[in-house]
Amino acid sequence: MSNLRKLFWEKYDLEHLNQDEWEALCDGCAKCCLLKVVDKKKTYITNISCSKLKIDSCRCSDYLNREKNVEGCLKLTKDNLDKNYEFLPSSCSYKLISEGKPLPQWHHLISKDKDSVNKTNQSIQKFCISETLVDEVNYEDHILAEVTRE
Repeated sequence: MSNLRKLFWEKYDLEHLNQDEWEALCDGCAKCCLLKVVDKKKTYITNISCSKLKIDSCRCSDYLNREKNVEGCLKLTKDNLDKNYEFLPSSCSYKLISEGKPLPQWHHLISKDKDSVNKTNQSIQKFCISETLVDEVNYEDHILAEVTRE
């Protein structure tokens, strides 16, 4: 990723980021990889991670093909950020920048350590379970929070 401008996250709005900067902004928490349970008008976030997530690194094992191979995969883009805003945690880098807030000290662009998100327990690494280990009928047992939708 050599196409990163110095302090791009401080100097530019999300819509002015190039593709490399957009990708680099992701903190790697993998919270967007948690499965959601939808029940009528309510959506719940679980502690169940997508089967493609490598929990030890919080990285997708099929990143380039994730939308094609994973039904309902949330590929966050400049065009769909507003639509998916409610599903993003308050610590999400995209959300923070869109709200004019600074990145946290543990973010790899600040700390210069790609693993700081895990070292500071800001990722899902230590509290999620892979969907390969949970029967769908038991998803309700893994609900963490309800997402308020308008």
